[in-house]
Amino acid sequence: MGTREMFADQAARHLLTANGLGGFDELWTLEVAWHEAPNERRGGWSGVSRHVLRDGTAVFLKRQDNHLCRTIRHPVRGIPTFYREYANILHLRKLRIAAVEALYYGDRNTDDHWRAILVTRALDEFVSLDEWNDRHPEGSSPLRQSVIKVVAQACARLHHHRLQHSCLYGKHLFIKCLPMADGAVLGEADVRFIDLEKLRKGFSRKRVGAHDIDQLMRHTPGWSALDKETFLAAYRAQSQRLQQETDAA
Repeated sequence: MGTREMFADQAARHLLTANGLGGFDELWTLEVAWHEAPNERRGGWSGVSRHVLRDGTAVFLKRQDNHLCRTIRHPVRGIPTFYREYANILHLRKLRIAAVEALYYGDRNTDDHWRAILVTRALDEFVSLDEWNDRHPEGSSPLRQSVIKVVAQACARLHHHRLQHSCLYGKHLFIKCLPMADGAVLGEADVRFIDLEKLRKGFSRKRVGAHDIDQLMRHTPGWSALDKETFLAAYRAQSQRLQQETDAA
């Protein structure tokens, strides 16, 4: 039996250890209700629980058993989907692309089971883009335009690195909650990408961008034609800006 454990940084290690969750066994056996019912496939399962720490903040504890995905390096047996998600989160962190914060990844491989755990910090100060749209009906307020523009800028930065989210729906983009005021201003750091299991690098910026934007436009209810035009204009402007920075470097 081999166990592999990785903490995103020393602060993450200290936080989980201080809450009695400093190792694979403690995390796997933690008794906490499912936040999402386990998803079963190919003889394995994967589920998510929400756990509140002693300081009142929350984390999402994601556990899976034989829930694998095949890769070029592992075409037969595959690897835990959470490992790929953890690696993708850290990759975005290096590129300074805002995403959900990973704290811990661990897995244990036996003859019969490959168990994996991923711990991320809960985005309690954020809401999904879908929920944000529900809270703010169609309109043209400066706050609404600001939200659409920063979402476009974050997507353009992702695609500038030829990274395709591959499941870019409104429920997988989170927006920081700000006071309801037309003067509120958001930045790219106020947008978070989640559900990064399928993130991959593509051959061209144009192709990965076209794929993700098509998904976002089709699966984000509450956006008017004007909203979509605002998004596309901000996306193009950000893409040009990033390319100019790259050319000047």
